[in-house]
Amino acid sequence: MGTPNTVLADINEIYTGYVLNKNKWYSADAKTKYNQRVKEAQSNEVADAIGKAEVMAIAFLKWAKANGYGGGVKGVWWTARPNSMSSAFGAPVDQKKNPTDILIKFGTGTGPGKGFLGLSAKATKGKGDIGFKNPGIGTVDKNLGLKMAEGYKKELAQVVKNLKLPDTDSKRKQYIRENSGIKVHTEKIGVQILSKMRNVMIARLLKMKQPALRKYILSDWMDAEVLIPPYIKITGQGNKAPYSATVMDPIDNPKLAALGKYSIKLEKVGNESIGVSAGSKHIMKIRFKFESEKMASSLKLSGDPW
Repeated sequence: MGTPNTVLADINEIYTGYVLNKNKWYSADAKTKYNQRVKEAQSNEVADAIGKAEVMAIAFLKWAKANGYGGGVKGVWWTARPNSMSSAFGAPVDQKKNPTDILIKFGTGTGPGKGFLGLSAKATKGKGDIGFKNPGIGTVDKNLGLKMAEGYKKELAQVVKNLKLPDTDSKRKQYIRENSGIKVHTEKIGVQILSKMRNVMIARLLKMKQPALRKYILSDWMDAEVLIPPYIKITGQGNKAPYSATVMDPIDNPKLAALGKYSIKLEKVGNESIGVSAGSKHIMKIRFKFESEKMASSLKLSGDPW
């Protein structure tokens, strides 16, 4: 088993803050967590996370300087704890919506952010596009007035009854994997269910007027509302030195520019995805999937590059 991504992500983002704080610890909490996480990872993974953190910090400072932040770094906060951003910023911040991992206070800054700028850290092995939000099916149901989760529950109950499957996900998963004949059927049913849900969702989205659809895609799928304090996404890239880092300002991005200028088009892609485009720009794919085994694990949605 490899080291869990959460462990490596914590090392990467906490250390990025450490570098930004002129290689000094900025909180006892962060230091404790960092040392705990480092013990849980392999030494080459720690070196990788640190290597990326260093170039990510440089990229962050360069972007901040070019965008009106000055006067040096005056404070650094790791924002993993509830309400940590509100107390640092001095005003309520909805941390569920703001993906900042490390919050930095500069001596001077532009706009309503009062010199605060968040860093949302992402580390990838390749040089791919940056990911999207992955809301749960319950959230999508609630925001679109649908009942997909309820529909799936009923269909699942029927399949469990018809094929005499175990009641719990974990036992059912084991049973399906041990019985290849049954697996043929659960796979097929799972594929059909994903397709049916995709059709339900696209039908609902196609009924939305453009402004409402745009707002939905931006706020529910793209982390792209104008948030206070603002943040930028920094993605550390590569699997060995020299590492590189890319910066994405969620407000200044070709995909967002296309969404602002053109009508949004939706189309069915494959069996279980919805393609979202604006003008000639592919924005994203919304995909339905099972977490692991079809009909024996949770149903999820993911926003994927397209």
